[in-house]
Amino acid sequence: MKRMLPFSGARSTRLDSNLKILNRTEYNAERPDRPIVIAYFTVDTPYEAEAEVLKLSLESVGYSYLICGVQGLGSWQKNTQVKAYFIQQMLGEQPGQPLLYLDVDAIMVQAPILLDGLQADIAAVHFAKRNEFLSGTLFLGNTERCLLVIREWININTRYPTTLPDGRLAWDQRTFKMAMDKVKDLNYVELPQEYTWITELTQRYAPGLAPVIMHTRGAKRFRNLIDGKKGYAR
Repeated sequence: MKRMLPFSGARSTRLDSNLKILNRTEYNAERPDRPIVIAYFTVDTPYEAEAEVLKLSLESVGYSYLICGVQGLGSWQKNTQVKAYFIQQMLGEQPGQPLLYLDVDAIMVQAPILLDGLQADIAAVHFAKRNEFLSGTLFLGNTERCLLVIREWININTRYPTTLPDGRLAWDQRTFKMAMDKVKDLNYVELPQEYTWITELTQRYAPGLAPVIMHTRGAKRFRNLIDGKKGYAR
């Protein structure tokens, strides 16, 4: 089965049947209390190989997943803002089913047991060093307030495609946090650092932790390549 997200300026939000999809759902029959993992990758980039690694790690732990190929939009920044549309569609296609969004450079090292049967709208991690919200691991309860956050996130991304009013770059984790702040009575659960364990950084600022979900900094390794530049991104 093949599917893709045919975004053109991130306006279209429907999946088409052209490109690659990685999908395995039988684990959910055995553990219906667990969320289904969703992720996406841009085709014809190194992220395709990252998707295969993520897939193998999920199978080793026994997690159902849906990993979709999407067409790139011409820059790393624009590609990351596909995330909100992708999540919105995945939530809509599986109403009431909790989902676990992972950036495709992630590796599930251990089963994230804190998510089993979790009752929350959103659950995520704040980075230990700067207390900055991280969006590489996102538990999505698929509740009414969860859906409100995603709709607000899309609105904010549309309003600020590159730069926020305070001058910072409009990274998706920043706009997601802005969206959460706009939804009243949100049932948010803070996850431990091990659930967004970032190579180099978590070892440095929160040493001694064993990763549950490891993020391998695809942005550092591939951002400049996708943007037509040389070397590693900072």
